Amino acid sequence: MVALLHCLLVSGNFYMRLKISLLFAARSLGLFALSRYVSNDHVRVLCYHGGCVGDESQYNSKLFTSQAHFRERLDWMQAAGFRFISLDEATDIDKGQPADQPRVVITFDDGWHTTAACLLPVLAERQIPSTLYLCTKHFLEGWPVPTVSVHYILWKTRQDTAVVNGLCPDLDGKYDLSNVHERKQLITRAIAFVKTKHSRAEVCDALESFALCLGISPSQLDLASRRFEYASREEIQTASLTCAIEAHGHVHSYPAGAPDRFAEDLRRCSDEIAALGLPRPRHYCYPSGAHDEAAARVLHQNGMKSATTCATGLMEVGERDSYYYLPRFLDGGSVHQIEFEAEMSGFSELVRARLLHPLSVLREEGLVGLARRWLQRQPRAADAVQ
Repeated sequence: MVALLHCLLVSGNFYMRLKISLLFAARSLGLFALSRYVSNDHVRVLCYHGGCVGDESQYNSKLFTSQAHFRERLDWMQAAGFRFISLDEATDIDKGQPADQPRVVITFDDGWHTTAACLLPVLAERQIPSTLYLCTKHFLEGWPVPTVSVHYILWKTRQDTAVVNGLCPDLDGKYDLSNVHERKQLITRAIAFVKTKHSRAEVCDALESFALCLGISPSQLDLASRRFEYASREEIQTASLTCAIEAHGHVHSYPAGAPDRFAEDLRRCSDEIAALGLPRPRHYCYPSGAHDEAAARVLHQNGMKSATTCATGLMEVGERDSYYYLPRFLDGGSVHQIEFEAEMSGFSELVRARLLHPLSVLREEGLVGLARRWLQRQPRAADAVQ
């Protein structure tokens, strides 16, 4: 029984067909509609990253989203009666304020060129508000992001063996790409090699040279499309006319256990955004979702209203203490439409909160532990009267 319920939310090649079938059945039985009614006051926060001009969405469908996929999601949400609101509006809603229809906030992480070129225009033509969390270090560099570019090259190659010669002593050598250790070693060394370059021309040349060693031509890598780099200053300024530009940190890394470093990184990011002539950020997104207990205090001290995580869930309006750890749903081409509907209806969240969590407690703490937790959540008679 536990395994069956687990299939509802845990994707995998073995369970996918069963999961999809169960979700279709749940929708047919009216459970999606019931969940939507129950969770109507909650806000759905969606997360996207970059757009797609080639095969990037096949490489990583949650990092790069095709415009066609994005349009399909918007079409479905508009037809289903969802109302799009800004993040500012979402965080200003009072607790208990009724909602006539479910509300959605659309967010973008990082600041990719293809976000500005492919996805934001789709929202602008429909007058849908959104938020873009900008990582300012990559933005200021203005060249392809080494980590993403190198991983794409390793995904793209069809070679079983890589022979790197003449690039750098630490990188040169022969690598068995079927060997996990050697593959990771090659990726680490290649990223380090590219990071020694300090201009767009040098970075592009390094990536193209490395790609050739793996049988990928410059035209196949297609760095001219700017698909692996961030938006320009002008593109961000244009985007800000219809999309709020918020903070994603200066470096794409959260310094856990170092609140002073976090505060400095946050200030640097905010200063760079303000230098574009834009309002200082009021919202933050944790890089890769990493955070700790000190984050809320630092964010509050620096004037931030909210922060989003990578945790899946629904936003409870009016619960301002939780606004520094807001959940989102990361959408992408690998997410089946019925999975998307399950999340948007609130059904998946209901399963996580009401079924999977109690089963986990039952397994770990037994029936007594489950009963104790349930009793602790019930209001006392005096509280119920007030």
